[in-house]
Amino acid sequence: MEGNGFDCHDVNECEENSTLRCINTNGSYLCPCDRGFSSIDNLCVDIDECSNKELGELCTNGTCVNAIGSYYCECVEGFWSNNTECVDVDECSNSSVCQPHSKCVNSHGSYDCPCNEGFILNGTECQDVDECQEPENSQCPEHSFCNNTIGSFFCQCSPGYKPISSGCEDIDECKDTNACRFDQVCKNLPGSYNCSCPLGYHEEKLACADTDECKESPCHPVARCLNTPGSFSCHCPTGFNGNGSWCRDVDECAVLRKPCHPLAHCHNTPGLFVCICMPGFMSLGPLCVDINECNVMNGDCHSAATCINNVGGFKCSCNHGWKPTNDNASPSGKLNLQILFETTLSLQKQSANNAKLLEINLKGIHVT
Repeated sequence: MEGNGFDCHDVNECEENSTLRCINTNGSYLCPCDRGFSSIDNLCVDIDECSNKELGELCTNGTCVNAIGSYYCECVEGFWSNNTECVDVDECSNSSVCQPHSKCVNSHGSYDCPCNEGFILNGTECQDVDECQEPENSQCPEHSFCNNTIGSFFCQCSPGYKPISSGCEDIDECKDTNACRFDQVCKNLPGSYNCSCPLGYHEEKLACADTDECKESPCHPVARCLNTPGSFSCHCPTGFNGNGSWCRDVDECAVLRKPCHPLAHCHNTPGLFVCICMPGFMSLGPLCVDINECNVMNGDCHSAATCINNVGGFKCSCNHGWKPTNDNASPSGKLNLQILFETTLSLQKQSANNAKLLEINLKGIHVT
C-alpha cells in the first residue's frame, strides 16, 4: 500500500514484472503456477500426471508419458493419440484397406474384412462361390437350371417351362393352335410336346394318310375286313356270329326250328347247312318227293318181274307164271336203292356246294 498517511491505495506489484504470471490482490499479489505445475516453496514444480492416482487411469489403450507441464499418450496399434487420450482408428475410412468383394467392419482398436455374400475367403482373397455346384443344397426349383454369376446366381426355367411364383410350370404348347399341322394331333409332354397323325393315319409325304388296316387284317380269318377313313371294321360272314375279331359257326340245324323238310336230314357245315332227303326221296326245291325207282331201268328188277313203286321205296313182283328166287329177284330193292341213294346224295351235295358259292341265304331256302 502506498499513500500520504491520510490516503492509502494498493500497489500493483504485477506491473513490475510483466513476464511472470502475476495476479494482483488487494495489498498483495499471487503467482499461481501454470497448469501442469504445482507450487512448492514459492516454486512451480512439474506435476507427473502419469503417477498421480487422483487423476485416475490415463491413456487407456496406450502408455502415459509425462512431459513438462503436461503429458501425452503413446497409443497401441489401432488407436491414435490426441495427446491426452487414445482414440480408436477407423480403418474403414480408407476404402482400400480390404480386399475386393469384402466389407470393412470397424472394431475397437482393429477392423475385419468379411467376404460379401456369395464369396468365400481363400487365403487373402475373396473368391466367388459357385452355388450351382452344390447339388446337395440345390438352390433352384424343379424343372430349372442354375446360372452362376459373380457373387450370386439365378435360376432359369428349363425349355418348355415358364416361371411362376412357386417355381417352374410346364408350358402347354398344345394350347397354341399353330403348334402342329392342321391334320395332326398335338400331345403335350413335360417340357415339350409331340405332333402325330390321328389313330388310323400315318405320316406320308408331310401329310397324314389313311392307314389301310385290312392289308394285314386284324379280323378273324373267316371275317371280312372293311377299311374306313382312320379306322376299320370286321364283319363275320353269313352263317357265323361274332364281332368280327372272333367268328363262330352257327349250327342252323340246332338253332332253326324246322330247317329242313320232314323227310330230310339237316347237316351243318361251316357257315351253311344242307338238307338231304332220306333214301327213296329226292329234293324238289324245299320239298322231298318220292323217287319212282321204277322209271330207272325198271328198278333193276328181273326181266320177268314188274317194278311196283311205293312211298320211299319199290318192290319187284314176279309176273304171272314166275316165282321169286334168291338169285334173280330183289323183292325189297335194298341193293338197287342203295346204289340210287348214293347217286342221289352225290347230286345233292354238289347242289349244296353250288349254293354256298352263290351265298344263298339258307335260312330262307333249303338246299337238298
